[in-house]
Amino acid sequence: MAIRRSMLCAALAGGLAIGAAACSSSSSSSGSAASSSSSASSTATSTSSASSGQKFTVALVPGDSTDPFYLSMEAAGQAEATKLGMGFIWEGAADFSPEAQQPVLAALLARHPSALLVAPTDPSALTGTLEQFKSAGIPIITVDTTITDTSILTSRITSDNTQGGAEAADACGAAMKGTGSAAVIYTTPGTTTTNARGQGFIAEMKAKYPSVTVYSEYDNNTESTATTQVSSLLLAHSNLTCIFGTNDYAAEGAATAVDTAHDASKVTIAGYDAEPALVSLLKNHTISIIIAQKPALEATMAVEYAYDALTGKTASVQSSVQLPNVTMTTTNIGDPSISEWIYK
Repeated sequence: MAIRRSMLCAALAGGLAIGAAACSSSSSSSGSAASSSSSASSTATSTSSASSGQKFTVALVPGDSTDPFYLSMEAAGQAEATKLGMGFIWEGAADFSPEAQQPVLAALLARHPSALLVAPTDPSALTGTLEQFKSAGIPIITVDTTITDTSILTSRITSDNTQGGAEAADACGAAMKGTGSAAVIYTTPGTTTTNARGQGFIAEMKAKYPSVTVYSEYDNNTESTATTQVSSLLLAHSNLTCIFGTNDYAAEGAATAVDTAHDASKVTIAGYDAEPALVSLLKNHTISIIIAQKPALEATMAVEYAYDALTGKTASVQSSVQLPNVTMTTTNIGDPSISEWIYK
């Protein structure tokens, strides 16, 4: 089909194994500007028709409806759905939790979309509801986060989170000269992506910087909690010289704590997710590194895979995709090939 095949293949070349058939079609550009709206729900319908002559509707349920990461997904998913002649539904809760996401999924099931794209907020709590989508003949593709029982999925698309954590560890370890202590600030227990990032960080530290002690905290996806936790860690451990925030809230909370303690000159902060506020902290040298994902590309691929699954082109649908990350630093953030991945 005529989609962003050349761009997808170029972006995946950094370590993703993907079938040659998926890179053989012609390419066209896909929008990646994200909506500035923080509304929890929007619905759009294309005026064009799918080449199969049948109208499909794809629904995208984000982890939450306000994070710039997911807003970048919304815009790219909408653009690709429109290009392919499909209707597009965006429906999300304000909070990142299975309790908030469950009613959204239940309401969508009653509307019976042609395909479901979802960033699950828990690896197991939503499985029962997702099985109902499967039973109804609705293909399910997870984006960003995923679930433990992947047998019910058509595909799962995410970033290489373990590698991202390792990149953060390498930056911290070098700045620390292999000594002292570091801290990982996770989001909520059980979140598949941030858990993998923290595990990648710890494994890399053990392998390359075995003298570094690593502490861990969970901020429940709340910036103010991360600030409090990091402030306590700084007081308790005078040799704490690196903090890894596994998402934007964790990193921004860490930056506030370090700034308040006047320790910015001795503490390296590695963050995750290139949302605009975090990028500003990178540009003013408050943090040292950002591991950026590609949410627009995840959404574009997910919509494409949904279309392929619905039109019988299952050979082009990969069951598991890990996109390479982009490492942003104070020295390379001005490079257009890096800055293009800042979330909108």
